[in-house]
Amino acid sequence: MTLCKKMQGIIDFRPQANWHWLFDHNRSTLTLNMGDRAIDIVYKPEMLILKFDQPVFFTIEDVANYIDLFEGPALAGYWPALRSQIILHILVVNHFHKPIMPKNWLFESSSVAQQPLVNKGDHIILKSSAIKEAKKYFVLDNDDNFILCMLIEKSHGLTFNRTFAQFQIVKVTYEKISATKADCNTLCQYL
Repeated sequence: MTLCKKMQGIIDFRPQANWHWLFDHNRSTLTLNMGDRAIDIVYKPEMLILKFDQPVFFTIEDVANYIDLFEGPALAGYWPALRSQIILHILVVNHFHKPIMPKNWLFESSSVAQQPLVNKGDHIILKSSAIKEAKKYFVLDNDDNFILCMLIEKSHGLTFNRTFAQFQIVKVTYEKISATKADCNTLCQYL
């Protein structure tokens, strides 16, 4: 499925008044209905708090957050379609995702002695502890102890039988960060 509307040959990524979330019970999938198109969200139903059978329309706050992220510097390096998908998954995390516990054991500790400075909207690298695969994540939230981040790349092999899919979120402690924003530019070739 595509994430955008095509109008007279021009792709429009701006949110529209008719956009709404709807849970498709037949497919067990949260979907963003965009009028003439629908986008499936990757999160499984057990990861979400879904207490609605009616459409949940985009709010003014959703539109403002979407536009701020779409036009802001944090995601400027991505193609518009991927940027839109990232933003839609961020909105789902903010509205519907259940709280999650840290999963530090999945990632290798950094060799850096000092805790890195990380802010919401930054890019970080996490390296899986079992198979040593490093991938790029986008910071959704952080506090004194933990970072909530979203996988930006297509997938991240964590163990020989466990893989995160694109847009999966994970919470880790700061010592798991292998690199921060400046170092992430070296991984752009994978996107």
